[in-house]
Amino acid sequence: MKNKLYRYASNGEGVFSAGKRLLPKELVPEIDKIRGSIPKPNLKNGNYRFYLKSKGKKVYLKNYYPIHKKYLKNITIEKVSYNKLKNIIYEDECQVVEKI
Repeated sequence: MKNKLYRYASNGEGVFSAGKRLLPKELVPEIDKIRGSIPKPNLKNGNYRFYLKSKGKKVYLKNYYPIHKKYLKNITIEKVSYNKLKNIIYEDECQVVEKI
């Protein structure tokens, strides 16, 4: 699949949304150490879906995944073609954001 993107989810919810909502207090220091390794876009309130590019996937697997797997259940990966996205509102070297 050309221009492959990756979406990690826990029980269908994006791992960053689920991770923020369910983060145990004892893991906050670990997250604080890696916070910002994938840029957080400044978006208005709304419904968005985040997809990682190859670089973002590598950063996620190295930094966030080891922490997420401690408390998130059923982490899955969805592969999506960049060309399938219809409403891209943000993009950087690590990720693509689609408004849904």
